[in-house]
Amino acid sequence: MTQINVSISFGINRDNIHNLPSTPNSVQLGVYKYELYEELKYQIFDHLTQTTVQVIHLPIDILRNESNVILTMMKTLRTMTGCKKFVIHPNKNIKSFLNYFLKNDPLDLVLCVENFQWKRKKEFRSPLETVEFINFLRQEYESAQDNIRLCFDTSHAEEVWFDFKIMSYLLPYIDVIHLSNRVGKSQHMPFNIQNGDLNLVGFVKELISRYKWSGDIVLEYMDQYHHRLNANAFYLKRLINERTKTHGA
Repeated sequence: MTQINVSISFGINRDNIHNLPSTPNSVQLGVYKYELYEELKYQIFDHLTQTTVQVIHLPIDILRNESNVILTMMKTLRTMTGCKKFVIHPNKNIKSFLNYFLKNDPLDLVLCVENFQWKRKKEFRSPLETVEFINFLRQEYESAQDNIRLCFDTSHAEEVWFDFKIMSYLLPYIDVIHLSNRVGKSQHMPFNIQNGDLNLVGFVKELISRYKWSGDIVLEYMDQYHHRLNANAFYLKRLINERTKTHGA
């Protein structure tokens, strides 16, 4: 049966640390700076009783740190939040970290590598390059089958990746979808924004009716649209429930 969880992105920073009770009952906890994690982690954990941490987005700068520091942080977060699913950016040291991660007992941790636009020149410049490396790791490590996955960010994705044949190939590797729209050069806009470049309402419907996909959808918006996150999460859950009932997924 298709099961899709809906969360909103909530980043750790000094200003919003006491705002968790106003969020929905499911969040992606964004740990964007390692220093803030070290400074605020116990305060944040004290405020997580009102919500479920469904996904954890690791720091943007995290791959500059030692691999053992990152893995220790992940295991600590797993214990303190109950969340086992992590998203990481494909920065310069991603390949060496993925090897280290698999060699050093990841337990039930799931690490999802996020896609970026080709022009950003990340270590993996497309979802297919990430899949190729995942398949290489699966030849080396049995645990790679379950522990290394994809995070598909819609606002980072060129339109070619939404092609039915390509998406059908990618989705079995995808555990997390960062759902947001774009308008021209502006990314991380509300997924159902008027005149958005992407038909993401249609995409969500197809996830259920056409692809039978299960996983986590996270609404990830720019700061000026954070006031729309709660309402959009409610609308998205209703859309998913209605579509699931219609198609008996």
